[in-house]
Amino acid sequence: MTPCNLCPRKCNVDRSESLGWCKADDRIHISSIVIHKGEEPPVSGEKGIVNVFFPSCNMQCIYCQNWEISCRGTQGSVMTLDEVCDAIIELLPLSENNLGFVSPTHFVQQMVMIIEEVRRRGYNPTIIYNSNGYDLPETLRSLEKTVDVWLPDFKYSDDILAEELSQAPGYSKYALVSLKEMIHQTGATLYTDDHGIARRGIIVRHLVLPGFAENSTGVLELIAAEVSTGLHLSLMSQYYPTLRLKGTYPQSGETKPEIFKPLLGTVSHEEYLSVINAFNELGFTRGWLQEFDSQNTYRPNFSKKNPFEQL
Repeated sequence: MTPCNLCPRKCNVDRSESLGWCKADDRIHISSIVIHKGEEPPVSGEKGIVNVFFPSCNMQCIYCQNWEISCRGTQGSVMTLDEVCDAIIELLPLSENNLGFVSPTHFVQQMVMIIEEVRRRGYNPTIIYNSNGYDLPETLRSLEKTVDVWLPDFKYSDDILAEELSQAPGYSKYALVSLKEMIHQTGATLYTDDHGIARRGIIVRHLVLPGFAENSTGVLELIAAEVSTGLHLSLMSQYYPTLRLKGTYPQSGETKPEIFKPLLGTVSHEEYLSVINAFNELGFTRGWLQEFDSQNTYRPNFSKKNPFEQL
């Protein structure tokens, strides 16, 4: 197997023999295959999208909402190519014919195998690449004829924050060059069908964190200055402190890094409004502004067959 340099970590290890930073080998590891109705309207529609969730993310956000499957070294279920494709094909007719891959960066080769087999079996869903933004443009370039819709996060303009909260050195640089590569492939316009379902283009997501509204404003400023205000953006207020995060803060007198403390709360009205104001003042007009109380509804539980059944 070719040494793995799929993401900015560039571990250069043969994953058939040893493990790199993400601790994933060369098999197909799956956390969940499920119809998800909680994505942006053009992605989920009324019926939902078939999402394939990969484990062991190549970032390690201390606040990750999907921490049950994203923690480094989480294995998920090892599945054969046929097993994965059988599960996908069973759900596709019940969806909007969108097939999404969540946290695919370190499983790009397995993702391509899955897509090629699904297509070989006669299915042609819209392929959505749902990543944390910590990608390499050369990896994305290899997907030019594979991915239809890009759904990246742009988490940080503050690289110190990216390293302290997510162990992601140089995040803003990689997110920016990767975003430009995505736009090079599909353009900056989001194309939808007659039913309003995304079929080609890009949506950029940003989760507003409590205590770090300046980082969010910086992300918007960076996109406006370096890319385009014509992009469809999805600003999210759904942050809540997970059980994992709370577990890193024992109640009895232990000191923890001060930078983490705001994450024990939720985003305030003032913080979220300041980010929305920046969105408007910078000239963005396309996208979605999540309802302020969304932190009360988006709480996945990956111990369940359908982690989003409460949505």
